[in-house]
Amino acid sequence: MPFLPQDFRTFLKDEEKSQSMQFEGARFSTFSTFPDIPGIYATRLAEAGFFYSGNRRPLQMFFCGGGLRSWEPGDQPWIEHARCMPPLKCYPCVVCCKRTKTAERRNLSGEKNKEIRKYLVNKLFIRPQEVIEGVTCNKCRLFCGKEIQKKPTTKRNAEYLDKDPDFIPVVRSSSKHYIDCRSPPSIQLKFPSTTASHAQCVVCKRHGPKLVTVPNSARYDLFLQRLIILPQGFSCEQIVEKKSSSDFNRTEITNLLKQIRDIALKNSKKRIDFDSPTSLSESDIYNLTGLTKANFDDVCSKIQDSPMRDSHCRTIRQCIGIFMTKLKCGMSNRLLSTLFNLGRDATRRAISSARKYLVETFVPENLGFEHISRNNVINNHTRPLAQSLFGDITNPAILVVDGTYIYIQKSGNFQFQRRSFSMHKHRPLVKPMVFVTTSGYIVSVMGPYMGDGKNNDANIMTHIIKRNIEKITDWLQEDDILIVDRGFRDSLDLLNELGIKSEMPSFLGRGEKQHSVEESNTTRLVTKLRWIVESINGRIKFFRYLDKVLPTNQVPHIHDYVHIACSLINRYFKPMNIGDPEADELLGAKMLFLSKQINELKNKVENDGLDKRSYKWSKIDSTDFDIEFPRLNEEELRNLTLGTYQLKMAKSYTEEHFDSEGRYEVLISAEDQCLLSAKIQSRHISAKCYQLWISFNECVVLGWYCKCKIGGRVVGMCSHIASVIWYLGFGRYTDKQFRINNWGQYLLDAKNIPEPEEIDASDDEATVTEE
Repeated sequence: MPFLPQDFRTFLKDEEKSQSMQFEGARFSTFSTFPDIPGIYATRLAEAGFFYSGNRRPLQMFFCGGGLRSWEPGDQPWIEHARCMPPLKCYPCVVCCKRTKTAERRNLSGEKNKEIRKYLVNKLFIRPQEVIEGVTCNKCRLFCGKEIQKKPTTKRNAEYLDKDPDFIPVVRSSSKHYIDCRSPPSIQLKFPSTTASHAQCVVCKRHGPKLVTVPNSARYDLFLQRLIILPQGFSCEQIVEKKSSSDFNRTEITNLLKQIRDIALKNSKKRIDFDSPTSLSESDIYNLTGLTKANFDDVCSKIQDSPMRDSHCRTIRQCIGIFMTKLKCGMSNRLLSTLFNLGRDATRRAISSARKYLVETFVPENLGFEHISRNNVINNHTRPLAQSLFGDITNPAILVVDGTYIYIQKSGNFQFQRRSFSMHKHRPLVKPMVFVTTSGYIVSVMGPYMGDGKNNDANIMTHIIKRNIEKITDWLQEDDILIVDRGFRDSLDLLNELGIKSEMPSFLGRGEKQHSVEESNTTRLVTKLRWIVESINGRIKFFRYLDKVLPTNQVPHIHDYVHIACSLINRYFKPMNIGDPEADELLGAKMLFLSKQINELKNKVENDGLDKRSYKWSKIDSTDFDIEFPRLNEEELRNLTLGTYQLKMAKSYTEEHFDSEGRYEVLISAEDQCLLSAKIQSRHISAKCYQLWISFNECVVLGWYCKCKIGGRVVGMCSHIASVIWYLGFGRYTDKQFRINNWGQYLLDAKNIPEPEEIDASDDEATVTEE
């Protein structure tokens, strides 16, 4: 590309036209007839100082007077200008920007030029540093001198000067050499900024090819949030040194204003915005979606590889945010359209797209028998307590199985209404079947199934096994264990045929009112592990959409919602209970030992007739309880109950056992001062109370027995016994308030109807006689 040193202004007809080339817009307008060259843009050429004189002449440079021809595709104006043009020392006039000859050049330094420098800074907005180091031509210097000698201002301008010290009046002159007060190439604003460098990081000064330029969106966000300017080329995440001011050219100001306008328009349209990294806080995202910000970003990243794309009204992140808000908060599409400022149809399409692609890309990685191996379940998701209670040397896989309920509205299709109506819950529902590990990891969810009697737990299990859904029979092996509820009783024979063991709570025989000690102990071993599936069902209902009564038009999508919720629980929620190997091993050994023991106090009650009215008991109040009942701490209480549920229920039972005068009454045996009895009101039936007995000494509790269904067990105890031991051994010594609020006091009771007052007939007759 040859360099052509010549006076490029020869093509201009007059000096005013030549002078206009100092403005970028004027130079840009000359490229209307410039031939198209790929990769070379008129805006960049004009910004670099070039203009086009027409007739295929070389592109000419206003500031240095050179010209360049033979442009090739992809040439960069600034690079070509620096490479081809020789160094040139020029002295442009700071006013008109014309190159000054030696004879016409006038310096602005010195005391005698003080007034001129002041005029150039205050009136023509030229930087002080440029004025001190620059020069002027004779013509501009003469013009400035004449303007300085004029009277300062008119009366009207003086008033403005008094009110606004920054006011600068417009300079008007009849001289033909009048020069407009043009915008300077750049202005300085008092915004903190940093320096930009493409060669090294502006913070750590490290050189290297891995420097990353901060995107424009982050630069604008930093300006809006912190009022700090990041110039283009900034390559670090932190700011160490800042300048007190920032230099802006016209392009930067235009881009900044445009970005601020776009953000303002965007914020005016959106009420909840998942796209902006600063619009929603960590707690906002959790309250809306049930996930942390990092987890939400991870979900969105899983969708990036799917066919899902941004649309004109929402992005992928916004789409996922709308769906997760619906799943977590259970909002209707009408309410979501209001919150996200979208039409109802756009909201419905966004939810449908997010649900579809989450099921295709996210769910298979986190749910189903095919996504996790049997060895992985045994090694990483099986609690040591489960292996201690039911495992053996084969180290089997242990799963807990149960169904959960998703309630739906009544259907206009009567056949479907009958098939979905549960006689157990007395309402229409569908039933997903959940397979979880003993640590709370959801292996799979199958269904949902109908809710009628033909779709009980046993029939659903039989359907799953015979249809080999998700190849479950290939996954399960001989001697593996399924912990199930009593509703699976009719499917146990099928499981036994496959070599799969099952553990289930015991049944009461016909005419029996209480389990035997052995049955109660065995049942406690099962419930010690089976509670995990009930807690997982509660986690599923954490997503409020699945805890609501769903309209029938949502029945086709219940499968997707349940699977997405369970996948989110597996990936992002903490395990329910992993268990400590050493503690679980000790607890398992203790429970197995106790399960083989007998209840000696039960035998004493039955043999000595302690439950007969003829047996003598002394009623005492806990306030004057002079018997030395052992004082226990919370750890000792947990060792007795072998769980925490009974201790949680103890406060409510204790509250109800207090009488109207605040007394907690128990009975002490007249023959044995270390044997007490009490009657605890049932929490289900008002007409039923359970009598219990506790033997003790001054150090420990020796034994217990209750007449409830499971009151004979020695592996732990029932909640009735736990409430008495909790209060006598711990509750009465603590200053903490454990009273339970009586919310019924805020409601009306139709039972309380005042009886009519009786009127004495003799009084009425006497009254009539007197009258």
